[in-house]
Amino acid sequence: MICRVIIQVWHVVVLLLSMIYWAIGGLLFVLAGAALVPVLPVEKSRSLGQWLLSVAFRLFLTFLRVCGVFECEYIGFDALKDVKGGLIIAPNHPALWDAVFILSKIHGLRCILKASLMHNPFLRGAAKLAGFIPNKPAHKMLQNSIEALRQGDRLLFFPEGTRTRKMEQCINTLQGGLGIIATQSSAPVWPVFIETNSDYLSKGWPLWHLPDKKIRMRITLGEPLASPPDESAGEFTKRLHEVFLAALGNRPKA
Repeated sequence: MICRVIIQVWHVVVLLLSMIYWAIGGLLFVLAGAALVPVLPVEKSRSLGQWLLSVAFRLFLTFLRVCGVFECEYIGFDALKDVKGGLIIAPNHPALWDAVFILSKIHGLRCILKASLMHNPFLRGAAKLAGFIPNKPAHKMLQNSIEALRQGDRLLFFPEGTRTRKMEQCINTLQGGLGIIATQSSAPVWPVFIETNSDYLSKGWPLWHLPDKKIRMRITLGEPLASPPDESAGEFTKRLHEVFLAALGNRPKA
């Protein structure tokens, strides 16, 4: 009983320290954006913003790992080291913090972000500085994404459009946006399979509801999918969905 109370108190301390970290970090990114964006070329300020955000996420995850919150195994990401040009990283989305793990691991990503989060005080400065693309209005998101890929940018796009609705369901039906972007840009799509033993931060999970056990994750980079010229967006989306089902559907939780 005493051990359980100590663990719960420790989790609360970790949560409070995490909130302080992001409050300070969010303010620093706003200030950095205000100072750097007007004086630096767009590409340089964006590259700097992506690097700073990656560092901030790595430090945050290191803190959580040292505190015993989670363990995470990355598999197959060395395959990206020598890949040049535009590409799309497409993970499944079991939990709210999935983007943190991906952005800390892969450098130089522009994230397709929920439009409302572009106004979040903790994320606004970092998102603008790193060149993130809001998902609404949809036609503008599609246009900006295709143009970015043709210019050689790397995008992070969650094809489910939201977190997976049920943990017993390995992945939602995929939205059509990624298929349109992939077929119009001809950029390869690299699926990422995120597996976890915990429901923490899943759909409907309150941020203040702390996990009752250590979270274990496995994040695997799959083989890239290219869209042939005669493939429709719908056909590509269906093919990608089948890849996720094959990779996740019959696996136990990590």
